[in-house]
Amino acid sequence: MAWFDGRKWCLHKEPRPLYESESARELVKVVRGIIVVSHVRFATHGGCRVENTHPWLYRGRFVFAHNGYLEREALLDLLLPEYRDLEGETDSEVFFHLLVQEAERVCDFVEGVVRAVDKINQAGITFSSLNFIASNGENLYALRYARDAPDYYTLHYLERPREALYIEKISEKTTQLIRMKLARGEKALIVTSEPLTEEKWVEIPNNHLLIVNKDLKSKLVEIS
Repeated sequence: MAWFDGRKWCLHKEPRPLYESESARELVKVVRGIIVVSHVRFATHGGCRVENTHPWLYRGRFVFAHNGYLEREALLDLLLPEYRDLEGETDSEVFFHLLVQEAERVCDFVEGVVRAVDKINQAGITFSSLNFIASNGENLYALRYARDAPDYYTLHYLERPREALYIEKISEKTTQLIRMKLARGEKALIVTSEPLTEEKWVEIPNNHLLIVNKDLKSKLVEIS
């Protein structure tokens, strides 16, 4: 997981299942941040090492987590030499560096996503999904862009609080959680691969990027 405390990013990674980590289970109880990115996944590419574990923090500014597969060697050919400072051996990290490369060249993360996706498509690189969650400490970005099994590679988001929230229709456990957060005046926008509660989650359409700003206002941008 990575969390932005308003000044800097903090990062905790372990190359083992979350349920085996006592430190991670304790940490999730106390982590507080303006933006929090967490990633629990099956290890598929690269060995079980910290360097291959999501999320990554790059240049102290960008955080990124990915779900899917890309052809790593072909993807490497798209990186300029100054962006090949990779920690591990995963395809996901190469994709991350490509996004940062394109974003920094045009000084705009959204345009960088458009350019990176276009380069991947133009190069004919094989991939299953480009789904990612990323942040620069100011905005949160979530891309759903699946080529294979789009019903599997999904993304959903939920706003709290929101209008017409009928908590009496939700389970007792979720109701207690929401009431506690509303009493504190907490607001949040949550993005997940799959809905986590009985609330009314919104599915991000395929080939779309969700952008969430610091005021928790969101918008969807189609990525062709």
